[in-house]
Amino acid sequence: MPEPMLLKDVLSMTLPSIEIMDVGAMMEGEDRYSPLVKQGLGTVTGFEPNPSNLAKLNARPGPYTYHPFFLGDGKKATFYLTAYPGCSSLLEPDGDIINLFSTIGAEPGTGNFSVVEKTTVETSRLDDLDEISQPDYLKIDVQGAELMVLENARNTLSKVLVLETEVEFIAIYKNQPLFCDIQKFMIEQGLMLHKLVDVAGRSLRPVELPNRYQATSQLLWADAIFVRDYTDLDTYSDEDLIKSAVILNDVYLSYDVVYRLLGEYDKRKSTDYSALYMASLKSHGDLKLMFMNLKQHV
Repeated sequence: MPEPMLLKDVLSMTLPSIEIMDVGAMMEGEDRYSPLVKQGLGTVTGFEPNPSNLAKLNARPGPYTYHPFFLGDGKKATFYLTAYPGCSSLLEPDGDIINLFSTIGAEPGTGNFSVVEKTTVETSRLDDLDEISQPDYLKIDVQGAELMVLENARNTLSKVLVLETEVEFIAIYKNQPLFCDIQKFMIEQGLMLHKLVDVAGRSLRPVELPNRYQATSQLLWADAIFVRDYTDLDTYSDEDLIKSAVILNDVYLSYDVVYRLLGEYDKRKSTDYSALYMASLKSHGDLKLMFMNLKQHV
């Protein structure tokens, strides 16, 4: 496995601190943004309303602050707690759809999407939380309610440089917005689709491949990465260019976009960072890539 090429090893400058916001911060393996935190570049504000998951998060050492809010539209809502907490949502799982696919299910008492408790909760609009720092990098995974959170975070989104959100291509929750709805909204906010990563699907029952988590053909969900529209670099401040370059290089391995951003910085500041970066790319050998990769399961 080739070693990652970190931007700090290329540029002779002090890199800016990056404000990271994690909506739906349940711990499931290593955080996507961990390369930033490990370098001391990232400060994380997270939201996790599940008390047991929140307790685990609050026990983490490091630059993390977590809040127990249910983010949404600021109104009361029903929270559907499922047998596997990671499937819980402000939207009701659609068993008729879920039960078509292998390894996921909503059968009472056995399926990971089966609802074990319904509670009425108060939601908060992200734009109403004045005590929260403005994020540069926003990650959202709230099981189908992503568009509800985003629609009530327009002011927050106006400054976001990179956003990762889980998207679905088939509605596994009732009345769930799909990828196409989220992409349309993001374009309206000045954020363009950059790539899909951790693409996943499942086989229709009863067909199963040797790896039960591998789809035969049906695409179900992925993580969609959106970036501030780099076709118009006038929307970027000087610091935005560097912050975006750090996130896209160190987290998403988007070397071509990083080169474009550094080239714009060079034009403004009479530096030669893009040339240094290109030389490093050429000397690094077999660079690791992240593009339309399949989500790995064990």
